[in-house]
Amino acid sequence: QRLLERIDTFIPHKEVIDLYHEILPMCPVVKQWTDTRKRYLKARWQEDKERQDLQWWKGLFEYIAQSRFLTGQVISKDRRSFIVNLEWILRPANFVKIIEGNYHHD
Repeated sequence: QRLLERIDTFIPHKEVIDLYHEILPMCPVVKQWTDTRKRYLKARWQEDKERQDLQWWKGLFEYIAQSRFLTGQVISKDRRSFIVNLEWILRPANFVKIIEGNYHHD
């Protein structure tokens, strides 16, 4: 029973971080993988069976890479551009907005 629980809760943190770095090199590098970040990834991973696949995460990061806003290519009124980081992506409200296409208007 305990082994099954461990298997069910296995989250490939390193592999997801590696995909993020590979596909979004313009975004900030993950230097510390805090407990909060671990919890965010675990929650997003477990919310949907479809997300329990590295190919899904690769597709998500490729989708994010297509957004000029999320990748810092849009300059705001105060001349500062916004660029996502992995923690921002994994936060529940931001994650839903990304998936719903809120940042792909160009």
